[in-house]
Formats: sequence, C-alpha cells, structure tokens
Amino acid sequence: MFANKRIAYLLFFAAYIGALVVEKPVYTGETVLACFSYLGTIFTHLTLFGLLILVNSSFLIPNLLEKKFFGAYASALIGLIFLYATSMNHYNSILHETIFNDEMTATSGGYWDNLIYGTCCTVITSMLYVTQKWAEQQEQVKNSQINQLQTELKYLRLQINPHFLFNGLNTVYGSIDMGNSLARNMLVQFSDLLRYNLYEADVDMIAIDKEIKHLRNYVALQKARSNDNMEVTLDIHCADGTTKVAPLIFMTFVENAFKYVSRDDKVINRIVISLKQQPGKIEFVCENTYDESESSEGGIGLTNATRRLELLYKDRYQLEIKNETKVYRVQLTLTL
Repeated sequence: MFANKRIAYLLFFAAYIGALVVEKPVYTGETVLACFSYLGTIFTHLTLFGLLILVNSSFLIPNLLEKKFFGAYASALIGLIFLYATSMNHYNSILHETIFNDEMTATSGGYWDNLIYGTCCTVITSMLYVTQKWAEQQEQVKNSQINQLQTELKYLRLQINPHFLFNGLNTVYGSIDMGNSLARNMLVQFSDLLRYNLYEADVDMIAIDKEIKHLRNYVALQKARSNDNMEVTLDIHCADGTTKVAPLIFMTFVENAFKYVSRDDKVINRIVISLKQQPGKIEFVCENTYDESESSEGGIGLTNATRRLELLYKDRYQLEIKNETKVYRVQLTLTL
C-alpha cells in the first residue's frame, strides 16, 4: 500500500512538471516582492493542477465511473477539463492584477495547450485507476481460487470413502427400530448435512434455498440433541430461492452459537437465528446467550469466515459482532 502511494505521488509530480513545461512561467523579477509574486504563480499553478487530478480520482471516478454512470462521468469530466483550462488561462491576470498589483508572469502556454494537457492527464489517471481496480479484482479471484482449493484439499484429507460412509449410514438407519422415529430422523438429517458438505458445497455460489435447507437440517439436529432448557428460534423469510450465495457462508456463526451457548440448568438458554431476504440484500442475525465465565469467541473459524467474506463479498458486506452482557450477537448483511 505504501509503495502504491509513493508511485502515485511520483506520477503526480512528474505530470505536474509536464504542466510546468506546457505553461512555462518565466521569472523576470529583481525584487523580493517579485520573487513572492512568482512563487504565488507557481503555487496557484500547482493548486489548479492538483485539484484537476484530485476531483477526478477522488470524486468523479469512485462516484460515477466505478458505478458505471458512463454518460454522467464523461459529461462531468469534460466540464472539469474546460474549467481547468479556463482557470489556467485567467489565474495569472487575477493573481497579479488583483492580489500583487504587479506585472503578470510571462507564460507561453495558451488555452488549448492547457485543455489538451488536462485531457491527457485526466484520461491517464482514469486508465491507471481502472487498471489498478482490475488488478485488485484479479488478485481477489486468485485468492478465492486458492482458498477454494485449500478447502477442497482439507475435505479430501478428512474424507473417509464417502460411498462406504453413506452405505454404513444406510445400514445403521435400517437397523434402528421403526418406532424410534427420533433416532431415524436424526440420522437422515446428519446424512443430508454430510452429503451437502461433500457434494454440493464445493462451488463458488449456490442457490439460497439449498443453503436454507442445510441450515434447517443443522438446527433441527442440534435441537434434537439439546436439553429441554434450550430454546432455539429459527426465523427464515426468503422470497427468491434461486438467489445465489456463497455456500456455508452463515454456518460458522450458527456453529459457534451452538458451541458457546450457555448451559445453565436454572435458566432458559437461547439461540435466535434470523435470515431475511430483501430486495438487493440478505440480512442474517445470529445471537446466543453465553456464560460470562467462559470464552464465547469464535476462534479460527470466525477469522476464516471473515476472510472468506472479504474475498467473496469485498465492499458488499457488513459484519457487526457485539458481545453484550450474556448475549453474543452477529449481524451480517450481504449486498447482492
């Protein structure tokens, strides 16, 4: 980051030297006032050029070009360039006749020279900005692919032969008494969770209805193995099940909730999970009570989840984690 800023500063001053070459203000004074007058000319010249680059790179590009308002960006940029050329053509007379009341600094650059040079500098600035953004996106894609490969490798290392495993689960399922519906349902849910992790979650994006089904299965399995004083609420509202999300993007927070939820037999321990799909975004909330005497931090799982969000939803997510009195709350908003 520091190297990029240093390069940007060097490019700016190189461009400004070019602006000086175009304008060529000539120092002809012999007094101290004339020296300050000339320095005022140079400073004003630098300020106008700096404003041209700053307004384009810090306002027009992020707010118009990056948001694909191409027509508005082109119009605003043309107006900015003409304003720059006009200012460069008149600042000399305003500075000397109004402020210093002396002779104007001689320059050889005219209106069209400044117009052409200003156009070149702003176009190059825009091209550098777009190139940098493209490079950052390519780096994000590369990091995402590496992360996915590492995840797949982890799954491969942990896998016992899946066919053998599922066949074994089917055998166990067939051996459970027909009257023991709770055990049979739990085994089916566990089998679905395993199948989702092994066969469906190895993609970049997946339909949210599949993610919701996986979430329901996991919560149902956890509720079945919890005590009676565990109150679990799952509130899901999804208008479009085909909406794509990153697989298992919510699961780390849900797993942490069940892992760190309080176990006090004297009170009702609560887990509240909410997933609501709204136009253009998804809001996910997961909160749980916890024992203040025990740690409720998510550890490496939470770190990995945050890193994954940064790779897959950069600038399109908001993650807020609050550790209030006896309640741990995670709120995640994804912009689609």
